[in-house]
Amino acid sequence: MSRVFQRDGSWWIDFKNAQGVRHRRKIGPTKRVAQEVLNDALGKVARRQHLGLIEDSAINFADFSEVWWQRVSASLKPRTQERWRGIIDYHLKPAFPGALRAITSAQAEAYVSKRIAQHSAASTINREITVLKHMLSRAVRWEYLSANQLAGLKPLREPSGRTRFLNLEEIELLLAACEESKSPCLRSFVLVALNTGMRRNEILGLARKSIDWTSRVATLADTKNGEARHVYLNDAAVEALRALPRRLDSPHLFAMGPNQATMLFHRAVSRAGIEDFRLHDLRHTFASYQAMSGVAARGLQSLLGHKDPRMTMRYSHLSEAYLRAAVNGVQLGRGGQPALSGIKDGTYLAPEGEAPRVAAPK
Repeated sequence: MSRVFQRDGSWWIDFKNAQGVRHRRKIGPTKRVAQEVLNDALGKVARRQHLGLIEDSAINFADFSEVWWQRVSASLKPRTQERWRGIIDYHLKPAFPGALRAITSAQAEAYVSKRIAQHSAASTINREITVLKHMLSRAVRWEYLSANQLAGLKPLREPSGRTRFLNLEEIELLLAACEESKSPCLRSFVLVALNTGMRRNEILGLARKSIDWTSRVATLADTKNGEARHVYLNDAAVEALRALPRRLDSPHLFAMGPNQATMLFHRAVSRAGIEDFRLHDLRHTFASYQAMSGVAARGLQSLLGHKDPRMTMRYSHLSEAYLRAAVNGVQLGRGGQPALSGIKDGTYLAPEGEAPRVAAPK
């Protein structure tokens, strides 16, 4: 039941919203104004109940972003929390200072154009728009908005994934530079990355209990795609892990944080004189040599823990180079015995000056 009533010289309204929650609001000194406000509120309730229409909230974008953050941040991984919080504070809030309901696809497209003009990468802009679209979709779910105006906004086309990897000489230079590091575990970190393809945080999160030393398998409970996976350890990876100083202060094997590992690694790369090489490229190096050794795409996807096979396809050109080399290595019909040039123990070794030798880094 709804009503207008007077209390302490002011007129109030009393009504229930579409969810049946009772509201009482102080309106002002006249009954006429209070009645008009009540009629408007009841009209919104009726439109919501009978027509499914939602009135867009007048909340501004900055205030809604805090409501959204309080509700969703606990479900995000720490690294995602850090990235999304930075996107909101440094990009989205300054770009959309007005009301939440005022954000349109035209405004979002103007934002994208501005970020392109600032020479931001397509992948960076796509992540920012993803956060904005997520916020607006939740605004619809929570009935702050009647519709998500950005639902049809398409992401920018991103260039093919980077596949920079080290040749065998660069691997030796990098490992030698790691020996000069102040950290006693940097060399082991690099060796494990080269021989397993694990990501930085996956390696740093390794604990003794997560490794089956007999079967030589590391179990990763918390990965980027949210699924646990098993990583097989070769001789080089096992030796690198066993060489780490035993820690009493922590169950983790590596005594480095993420930022420290990145900083120490880049210093080693600089000392080694290696150009255009990032820490994540250690993972690319592992994948590249696996592809060149003949590992099929499905097997490589499993080794890398990719959920989307398209992520693995960036290494397909390397496996094609291996197959071409294998065909050239076995030449038939040129008289007498097959010419098995460059074949040793079933592995193709390219002559000097041709493609890189097919050999896993030790």
